[in-house]
Formats: sequence, C-alpha cells, structure tokens
Amino acid sequence: MMRKPERLALAVTAVLALCCAMHPMHAAAYLQTDSAFSRIAAGENTPVDSNWTNDGRHYKVTTQTDPLNMRAEPNQSAVIITTIPKGAVVTVLQTGSGWGKVQYGSVIGYCSMNWLTLAPDTALTPENNAAQNEKTIYTYLTQTLGLSSAAACGILGNMHVETGGTFDPTAHDPDNIGYGICQWNNTADAGYRVDELKAFTPQWNTVQGQLEFIRHDLLTNSYLLSLHLYDDLKAFGNTEADAVAASDCFAKKYEGCAQWTFEMRREKARFYFGQHGGSTKTVQWNNTAKTYVVATTSGGLNMRASASVFDSILLVIPKDAAVAVKSISDDGRWAKVEYNGITGYCVTEYLKEASAANSGTLITGDLNGNNEVGADDAQLTLRAYAARISGKNMNLTAAQIKAADINGDGLVSAEDAQMILKYYTAKNVSGRNITWDQLRKNGASS
Repeated sequence: MMRKPERLALAVTAVLALCCAMHPMHAAAYLQTDSAFSRIAAGENTPVDSNWTNDGRHYKVTTQTDPLNMRAEPNQSAVIITTIPKGAVVTVLQTGSGWGKVQYGSVIGYCSMNWLTLAPDTALTPENNAAQNEKTIYTYLTQTLGLSSAAACGILGNMHVETGGTFDPTAHDPDNIGYGICQWNNTADAGYRVDELKAFTPQWNTVQGQLEFIRHDLLTNSYLLSLHLYDDLKAFGNTEADAVAASDCFAKKYEGCAQWTFEMRREKARFYFGQHGGSTKTVQWNNTAKTYVVATTSGGLNMRASASVFDSILLVIPKDAAVAVKSISDDGRWAKVEYNGITGYCVTEYLKEASAANSGTLITGDLNGNNEVGADDAQLTLRAYAARISGKNMNLTAAQIKAADINGDGLVSAEDAQMILKYYTAKNVSGRNITWDQLRKNGASS
C-alpha cells in the first residue's frame, strides 16, 4: 500500500493529466506560478494598482457571441482560465483600466468590462432563469468537461427530472434531504453530500459552484473513479442513442436513482439533444391487432394521453388485464392500446403478448397465459365479472372467457373466480391434489 504523500502525488498528477486532456488552456492556468495568478487563486481583493476600485455588484455577460474569456491577468495576452457563457451573471469584485476582477462560481479572474452590463438582482433568481441555467450547464459540460453534445444532453435529462425542469441550484425536496441540480442527498447513507458541497465552495448554492463540484467529483472522487464514470461519459459519441446511453450511465453511477425513473430521464435527454442541434427522427407506428397482458410486478400500468411519460394519465390498467394493442412505435418503446373503450399509450416494457390466448390453447383457469393457475388469474376473472355486470367490456379473448368459465354456465362470474382461487390455494398452499371436476361437484363454497 502506498504512503499518503505518494498517493497524493499520483492523484495530483492524474488530475493535471485529465485537465490537460480536457482543455490545455485550463491546465496551463492551473500550472501558472506568477504572483498575479497566485493572488487570483487565493481570492485576494487587493487591487493590481491604485487606479482599481472595489465594486461587488452583479453584472451580466453581454457578448455578441459565446463566450467571454476570463484571464489570469488584466490583459489580452494573459492565459485564459475559463470561459463564461453569454447571459451568465457574475460578480465584479473590482474594476480598473477597462477590466474587471470577476468571480464566476468559485473561479476568480479578469474580464473585459466591454462585455459586462450591470444587472438587477432579479436576474439572479434561479426559478426565473431556467433557460439560462440549462444553457450554462450545457456550455460547461461541453466546453469545460469536454463532453459530446449527446453526453451533455444525457446529463441534462437527469437534472431536468431532479429539479422538475427548473435547473434551480436551490431546488430541494420538502424534507430538505435532496438539494441542488443533482439533488444531492445529505443523509448518513449518502455520505452527507450536501455538507461536502458546502465545504467545497462558498458558491455551493449557485449553478456554477455545483458544476465545479461535479467536475471535482468526476476527477477526484475515488468511488466514481472506480466506476470509470468520467471515462464512460467522455467515450460517448454524438447520436441520439449516445444521449440515451449517457442518461442511463449518469443516472446509475452518479445519481443512483431508481430504475423506474430511467425512461423519464431518457425522454428528456432526447428532447435536449434535439434542442442542441441533434437529429431526432419522427416516430413511426407499426399497426398490429394483438392482445397483450399487463405484466407489471406490482400495481397497474399507466395509460397516457400521448407516447410520453410526462403526459397526463388517462387511467391505470390493472395487473394481468388484457388490452388490445393497435400499434407499436418503430423503436419498440410505446404501444397504442385500447382498454374499457378508452384509447391511449402505454410503455411496452410492461406488456407481454398473450400468445396462448390468441391461439386458443389456454389451460383451464389460466387467463394470463403463463401456463399456471394463480391468484392473479382469479383477480383477473373477478375484474372481468365486475366489468360485465357494469355493462363494460371485459377485455377478454374468447380463449380467456373459456378458461375462466369454470362452472360451465357460459359466463364469467364471481363463482368462477372463487373456484380458480380455491384451486390455486389447494395446489400451491395446502399441497392437495385437487381436480376441476371435484371443485365443480362441491361448488366454490365447499
């Protein structure tokens, strides 16, 4: 095992190497050793000469084209430390000779005052500036971190879901557990991430400060380094498929979010990829006329007004219910379905084709076509019965009706549901060898 000084030296070398790979000019700024840059890095407020005056107000970048260069010294030939996107708001600490000593997030350097305009404080309100926040994040991810447009859009998709589309650096949940554009968790299990953010930069509640924290994480966090997250993000190309893959990568390795939110993040990644010049093709629909069964693990399946997880929910289709699928999107992600006379859209991930039901080869009591008689089949029978007596469509095929009609009266009834449940209980719970004929002879109440 290496001693601490050796590990530190290797870590510094690795970080500088990554900086050089990301942006040679930025790396040069880190290696600068002259006194002017040292004062900037230390955040000192001492004017360069007696003609400089303290300011402390907020200014908006008003360049004609992106971005505004921040330099190590107040002259055009000085090293560029970073770039500031058009429309971003910065703090001018001091002014003199046409230059401003500027703080942008946690970075301090010099910018020409020709491209800075005094901004009212209202311009800094994050919730009023979602579009600018999104643009700032995209610019940082592509220019400072060197990611492809698709990879940046994958991360934007995650941040959209985390902040509800505001990209508000002060966004937090009601219990104040999640905070910021990534909703960092501050519980013990999550390693008190918000406390780490606050310790990292005094600008912890700004977009720029939080972006710098993400960069710090990607380059120095041993856990993320072990996952090769930054390497993976850098490797993504510039297609819509790359945007989706980057969204999944960031969701899994950085956010650690639940799998069910992945599709929401993917959809927004596609959206932002289209916004930033990527090619998003129009979805084509392939007609079909088959019966599918809802195959959720628990609960029902949402039917939505359009093929989007962000659109309104028309109704929830019960687990194991049969639905008529009218068409499927060419990417296989969405199905246009009909259930109880209502037409809408469901994700295909939770639909399975009822092939046995379509072929008419269902075994007695097996409505969902899995070749087993279970409690789910009894529930499906009972729902169909409730729909029938209410005058609604049972949404069962002829084969399913035949499989459900245990008592042989030609109808789907509550008695049939009871018999199916009794058969399942006897076989799988009590271990009894019972037959359908015995159940029909004794009745459901025996």
